[in-house]
Amino acid sequence: MRPPINRSVIVMGTGSYLPPQIVSNEALRDLCTGYDEETSGDFSTWVDRVTHIHERRYANSEETVAHMATEAAKRALEDAHVAATDLDLIILCSFTPAVCVPGDHVLVSKGIGAPGTPSFTLTAACAGSVQGMAVAYGMITSGMMKRVLVIGAESITPTLDHSDPLTSILFGDGAGAVVMGKVDSSEGGMLPPYLGHVFNWDNIYMPNANLPFRTKTQPSKNGAPPTVEKTYLKMVGGRSVLRNAVNTMARCTFRVLGFENGNAQGEDEAEWNDLKKRVRVVPHQANGRIVDGLAKKLGMPGARVVKTVHRFGNVSAASNLMALDFAMRHGNLRADQDPETERILRVEQIDERIEPGDLVVLPTIGAGYLFGAVAFVHV
Repeated sequence: MRPPINRSVIVMGTGSYLPPQIVSNEALRDLCTGYDEETSGDFSTWVDRVTHIHERRYANSEETVAHMATEAAKRALEDAHVAATDLDLIILCSFTPAVCVPGDHVLVSKGIGAPGTPSFTLTAACAGSVQGMAVAYGMITSGMMKRVLVIGAESITPTLDHSDPLTSILFGDGAGAVVMGKVDSSEGGMLPPYLGHVFNWDNIYMPNANLPFRTKTQPSKNGAPPTVEKTYLKMVGGRSVLRNAVNTMARCTFRVLGFENGNAQGEDEAEWNDLKKRVRVVPHQANGRIVDGLAKKLGMPGARVVKTVHRFGNVSAASNLMALDFAMRHGNLRADQDPETERILRVEQIDERIEPGDLVVLPTIGAGYLFGAVAFVHV
């Protein structure tokens, strides 16, 4: 039996913010010092092939997490027709805030005109915004809150080690936001979220987030005091990581829709074939090959699986919500690639916007490894 849709909790509006600085693969080549062109070939073609990322956004020094989150939040509130003063809770999802205490979330609440509104920062890296929406769903369903703003915002590029091209080619900066709310009844609604965690320190880690703790120091030289080592975001890639991401997000999609086995095989296959005609999947934009692999795993046409990674890259906690806002306002993206080299020739926007009645699923995986999915009927 599939879980009933909670018609009293809806997604009311979405918003996003993109830093204006576009960094193409050609421009990124000038920053990367660890790439061997003799072995791997043209840098831009290589990035297109292994990630499907053609460009990404880099924030400037003034575009902090708080700044980008505030701008995305304002747009989501406007879309939802909700005043900032009517919010009961603000959840900022980020692992790159500029302020540790009291936290960037208080700057966001002040920036949108809701000072004093309960708020906190949720740190779950790429899984952040989905976990934030799950928390919001629980708060609203319990009756404690009526209007909750969830924001995913990241300033990742300052944490990148450009001598590690396998990691540094993936990420960009930006923010996405969603307003969730309680209503008496609607044609929309949400399903109970699905969340999980399997610890794997070896694949994704950022030990001390650049805080000045001497957990890692360079040796003292000539009597000088030891210096704190800058901590960079580290990832270990490979086929097993990509395969795990595809399989996990597929399982999360099925689980949030009520397929308890995490797949739609056997007697569930006919039901899934009928249900997926109204499903729109908005996955974490980890890597274009992962998004393509997810569409194939789910047996869905690529146009119904949102893929914004071509232009924005991986923006961690902001990823799902930026992609959701793009799908609501614009549709989807498609890249035309050279069949031999897989170099991206152009990226086109396709008019496949999320429509009322669509069953929207946001699966995610990240942070070594947190995973999960939320699902709602768009109204």
